[in-house]
Amino acid sequence: MNNAVSVTSIDNRTRAGSLRRLQGAVLRRHREVGGRSLADVAAAAQCSPAHLSEVERGRKDVSAERLVAMAAALDIPLHVLYADIADALTPQALTDARASEHDPRAQLQLATAMLGTEALRAVAQFGTYLASPAASPARRRIGFAIPGREQ
Repeated sequence: MNNAVSVTSIDNRTRAGSLRRLQGAVLRRHREVGGRSLADVAAAAQCSPAHLSEVERGRKDVSAERLVAMAAALDIPLHVLYADIADALTPQALTDARASEHDPRAQLQLATAMLGTEALRAVAQFGTYLASPAASPARRRIGFAIPGREQ
């Protein structure tokens, strides 16, 4: 058995730590915006102020049940909390692109950043197909033919 730690496990721990810090920062921001003290929110969430402080600093994991209790204690819907965490995870380029919804280039950058390589390839192939003559249906005349008249 090798005692070396794999690169994948280090990456996963780094990502988990980043997620904990982002989640804690979002919780702290909501608490501070609401003008609530650490002790007040901790009491409403039925945890200690020390535990809440550790969560806010990204040093402690928080269970789903405790996160639900913290959201309730902060008087924010859980989906808002998760949306704020998702926004914090979004790369800045995507956030900038969302801000300029009327700019087609920004919209294209947003769309391409959200798609993987294979999906982009499929979109490009479909676009090429649509631009080709094969994509255009054969034109045929629609209507009634009057007997005896040539068309």
